[in-house]
Amino acid sequence: MRPNKREAILKAEVAIIDDAGPDALTYESLAARSGFSKSGLVYHFPSREELMLAIHAYLAESWEQELLRAAGVEDVTQLSEAERLRAVVLSFSTAASLPELLLQIEAVRHPEAAAIWRAVDERWMPKPATILDGPTRRAAYLVQLMADGLFLHDHLHVTPLTREQRAALTEAVLQLIPTPEDPGPLARG
Repeated sequence: MRPNKREAILKAEVAIIDDAGPDALTYESLAARSGFSKSGLVYHFPSREELMLAIHAYLAESWEQELLRAAGVEDVTQLSEAERLRAVVLSFSTAASLPELLLQIEAVRHPEAAAIWRAVDERWMPKPATILDGPTRRAAYLVQLMADGLFLHDHLHVTPLTREQRAALTEAVLQLIPTPEDPGPLARG
């Protein structure tokens, strides 16, 4: 399938999930939303599982591209841990879209989908296994948790953050990123 057709199908999937959640994604709903025939969709995505894995991969790849843009590089291996964490904070400074949130929550119960998201996490995020390795590692993970909070806030609270509030909180979190030269106040705390 040509990339533009595949992307059109995946964007239609995102729209369905945004409107009605993952359970609303069927071949029928996708055919109606995308303009492709049901048989054409089945040909390229023979099972609902393959359809769901494709949307997980699409969203995870989109997120990784956003992280690379935030970091201003083309390859994550060019970055220090602090630079990767900075990109994560910047990426998470906007609220999660409902499809991203729902699919990441759902992925925890599905090993193949979880593996897709885990691959991005492992390239960019502080590792939970390092939390006990000292105050600098704990500080990095605390910054990660704050970024997670920015990302989730508007789905967990009745009052969403304003653009100005998000910007102020993002700047405050960025100031807490530890580096080898300066472990920061969270590590000293």
